[in-house]
Amino acid sequence: MLQWDHRADVVVVGTGAAACAAAAAAVDRGASVVMLEAADAPGGTTRRSGGAYWIPNNSLMRAHGFGDPRADALKLMARLAYPSLYDPAQPRLGLPRLQYELLATFYDNASPAIDRLTQLGALDPIILPNYGYSPNPVTDPDYFAELPENRAPYGRVLTAKSPPGSTEFPGLYLSEGMLSHLRGRGVPILLRYRVTDVVCNRQGEVIGVQAENTGRTKFIRGRRGVIFGSGGFAHDRDKMRSYQRGPIFGSCSVPTGTGAFVDIGAQAGAELGNLANGFYYQAALEDAAAHEGYVVRPDAHVFFPYGDSTLLVNKYGHRVVNEKSPYHVRTQSHFDWRQTEYPNLVQFMIWDQWTANEPTPWPWRGIVPFPGQASPLVFQAATLEQLAQRISERLDAMRGVRFLSSAIVPFVRLAPDFVPSLRATIQRFNGFATTGVDLDFHRGETPVERAWQGPSRSTTGNRTMYPLTLNGPYYCAILGPATLDTCGGPVIGTDARVLRPNGTPIPGLFGAGNCIASPTGQAYWGAGGTIGPALTFGFIAGRNAAAHPPLAD
Repeated sequence: MLQWDHRADVVVVGTGAAACAAAAAAVDRGASVVMLEAADAPGGTTRRSGGAYWIPNNSLMRAHGFGDPRADALKLMARLAYPSLYDPAQPRLGLPRLQYELLATFYDNASPAIDRLTQLGALDPIILPNYGYSPNPVTDPDYFAELPENRAPYGRVLTAKSPPGSTEFPGLYLSEGMLSHLRGRGVPILLRYRVTDVVCNRQGEVIGVQAENTGRTKFIRGRRGVIFGSGGFAHDRDKMRSYQRGPIFGSCSVPTGTGAFVDIGAQAGAELGNLANGFYYQAALEDAAAHEGYVVRPDAHVFFPYGDSTLLVNKYGHRVVNEKSPYHVRTQSHFDWRQTEYPNLVQFMIWDQWTANEPTPWPWRGIVPFPGQASPLVFQAATLEQLAQRISERLDAMRGVRFLSSAIVPFVRLAPDFVPSLRATIQRFNGFATTGVDLDFHRGETPVERAWQGPSRSTTGNRTMYPLTLNGPYYCAILGPATLDTCGGPVIGTDARVLRPNGTPIPGLFGAGNCIASPTGQAYWGAGGTIGPALTFGFIAGRNAAAHPPLAD
């Protein structure tokens, strides 16, 4: 008989938001829990995140009088998650039954889960505060506030509280708060335990896991089941090349995110889904290059390009996207395929001296240094000709560097007419900025773009646009597509149990977070669009695992 090194009612794999919510929910129902973490420290990618979580119809928004009708919220989520299927006139909005039911489960359970985790002391949420330019005094608009399905454009985004004056991402405090609660409840958190397989009994029920710990194989028993909350596969290059629908240079997810549950779940008979999708954003290529695809520097993340005259152009010197659109949407412009190339694979963020001199602390300042500070990710040029020369030098320096599923290949170089094309692009943009209407990409037409613009010189009513100077100096950073994490893996049911291809559950096996086929589909619904579903389905998994009848050896 197998010798178990550790035993508990429930084994939780991972220590990020999904895993912590699962552990807290299981303990709340009287189950004993052991948590396994592959890294040297707990917290996962949640610890490095912005700490926000998108929760429809939450109690804090209701307390402020923000209603969030169920039917409309489901329409919004379905439209964004499955745009090629969404049809409001069809049963289940045009979605397959499971996909629709997962969205409904998220809406129905998200707020109660957060309320209970708050009551337990695992969470201490606030509504994401107004940063100063919102038409609403309480909070800023949702990412897709302009859509007709969005009847609740304010209040869905909750976040962890940060100490006054903190410059850390709030994900640190979200993670520490949940881990502190679990430690206080006596939950063991075993570090450097890399789970490599599940253990099944003769009936095919999952009763534990096998893990590698400092060169030794360990076996951990879960009397009522095993919950995976182990993150995505962004740092497995083979999976990224095989599954993702676009080329990816880097990821800010923790390097232990190699998709263990994709392999383990498939071996256990799970159906896999949503492997082509991720949560996308733009990152500075030179930081990803320095760490083999791991985006490390906080200023390397480009969520909303700072500056009212800042432009993004491709290697031809052309604008290719609305620079102020949400990062998940904007980043997919890199995936555009034209005959024999990705013309937008690498993009260049260009700003002028006014933006460089602008001193305002702003949550989305990102890669733009404060006046008087320098960044190795940013370079300066006196003229457009010199700018092109320095871009080319930096591209050449990254050739042959190891990224994730993309590289600076020979075709990634500036077009011969880059400088005159860029000059024409600037002149065209400046004309739009003068009128306040972007005829090419509709910059500044949505509420979140205007609210998260930050400081602006515009007098047109479009806060996101002001003419870029026709004279240097110019500043530039080289950007590429990155992922916060992937969001595909084993398919789960509404009870968070992992399903086989025939729709039946694998007994004793549960999943939540970025390691599963996310109910978000191809969408990123808003700020916290990863952590909100992770917390909710982690909570569901923990409760159901704790209630599962004991499994025989």
